[in-house]
Formats: sequence, C-alpha cells, structure tokens
Amino acid sequence: MLETVNDVCINAACGRTLPLRVAHCPFCGARQIAQARVLEKAVVPPPVPRMPPPVPVAPPTPAPAPMPQPAPQSAPAPKPVPPAPAAPAKAPPAKPAVKGSVPPPRPPVRLRTWLAAAVVLTGIWFFNKPADKPASVAEQVEAATALAAQCDLDGARSALAVLKSAKAPAAQIKRLQANISKSAAACDRQQQRAQAWTALQDSVNQALDGGKPDLAATRLAAYVKRWGDDPDTLELDAKVKVALASAQLDLADACLARSDRVCLENSLIAAERYKRPELAARTQTLRTALSQLLERSLLDAVPGAGQ
Repeated sequence: MLETVNDVCINAACGRTLPLRVAHCPFCGARQIAQARVLEKAVVPPPVPRMPPPVPVAPPTPAPAPMPQPAPQSAPAPKPVPPAPAAPAKAPPAKPAVKGSVPPPRPPVRLRTWLAAAVVLTGIWFFNKPADKPASVAEQVEAATALAAQCDLDGARSALAVLKSAKAPAAQIKRLQANISKSAAACDRQQQRAQAWTALQDSVNQALDGGKPDLAATRLAAYVKRWGDDPDTLELDAKVKVALASAQLDLADACLARSDRVCLENSLIAAERYKRPELAARTQTLRTALSQLLERSLLDAVPGAGQ
C-alpha cells in the first residue's frame, strides 16, 4: 500500500513537479510524504535530518524508458472521531454514621429525684451546722415553750435535752424547765377536764332520756362550778333548759285539763323563766287557754250571769 505523496517534490533543493503521485521523487530520490491533517491535538513528527544538496551531474542521455505504471491510490484516511467528553467525576457517597459513635441522650431528671436530693441536703445541713449562738438558743427556747403550751410535752422535753447537750446558757435552760413544768400542770388539768366532760355528757343524756331534767341540770351545775363555762357547756345548758321548760308546760297541760287556774298560771310562769324561743308557740297557746279559763271563772262568780 503506497503512502500519500505530494504533487511537488518536498525536497527544497529539488522542488520539481512530479508527473505522477509517487512515493519517491524520480529526480532526487527524496521520499514523498504527505503532510498529515492537523487534528484537534497535533502530533509533532520527529525532526528530519537535512541531507546535503546533490552534486549536479550532467545527465546522460536517457534511453526511452517504459511508461511507469500509475501507483494505486490509497484510500482516504478516516476522519478522526473527536474524543467523547469526560463524564464529571461523581463525589464519593458519604459514609453512614456509625451508631456507636454518638452516645445515647440521657433521660431527664425527674421531680422526685430533685426532692430526694433536697431532703438529703437538708439533713446533712442539720447534722453539720455550727454550734448555736446565744440568739438561736433563745429562739429554740421560745419554740419549745410554744410546744409545751400546746401540750406537746414530749417535743418540748426533747428540745430541752438538745439544749443541754449543746451546753446552752444555764439561764435559758432554767427558763425552759419552768415553762415546761407550768404547761404540764395546765395540760394535766385540761386532760382531767376533758375526761370529766365526757362523763358529764353521758350522765346528762341519761337523765334527760329518763325524764329527769332536774337531775341533768344539777349535774351540769356541778361541772360548771368546778371547771367553768365554755361553748360546749353553754350548748348543753340550753338543751337542759328546753327540757325543764317542756316539763313545766306538760304540767300546765295537766292543770288545764283539771281546770285548775292557779296551777296553770304557776306552771306557765315557771316555763317562761327559761326564755326558750323553741317553746314560744306552745306557751302562747296555754296563755290563751288560761285567759279563757279566768273569764269563765269570773262569769261563774257573778250571780245570775249565766241566766
């Protein structure tokens, strides 16, 4: 296969026109190579060594030479295919985060945990607080005195023991002891009164249920004389007085049935002394009956009034 050649000898010294497309110049013998088309990225051929110019020689008379056969034309070189554009490089996929690399979140602290911590810290503070000063000792004495006044004698005595162990001033300790002794006597009397009141309620109710309001009144009077009045005794006294007034009204009804005017009037006067509004309507009815009875008595006393 013949290479592509030029129509003019590529040798500058020769430069003669070639009659045919040949691989070598028939005049100087230089190899005829066609220039390659410039591609998108041309390849530089290696440098060709310069040949010395040929010495001119008288050409001999050439003999008639046979006509050279034309060289077969080579197929045209295919056009170079432009390179496909390079695809943009994809970024490497991000690696998934390892689950074990991040610690799990802590659960929130609950309210009961805070409360427990507060109780513990308060206890530590009470056990490790410094010794009481004289001012704080006075405050403790006042607090213990208030407990004794409320009949919390055990709490007051415990506070006294704490003050003694803390070597509080002797005057403060003596003062607290006196207050505790005084409150103990008052609390003992209060306890006895409470017991007597319970017994009184039982006995008064028993007398009232048995129809003996006078006995109930006597027992209540003895209790008040010893222990004094209070709201409870006043309430029970009102109950006893209602029973006494009712008994007098019952007697007045019996007197009215016998038409005993004097007995009826005396019973009404005795019932009205108790001043019980609960019995006002009944008392008024008996008063009206007493007026009618008195009117009939007067009419009976006048001679000939009934004719």
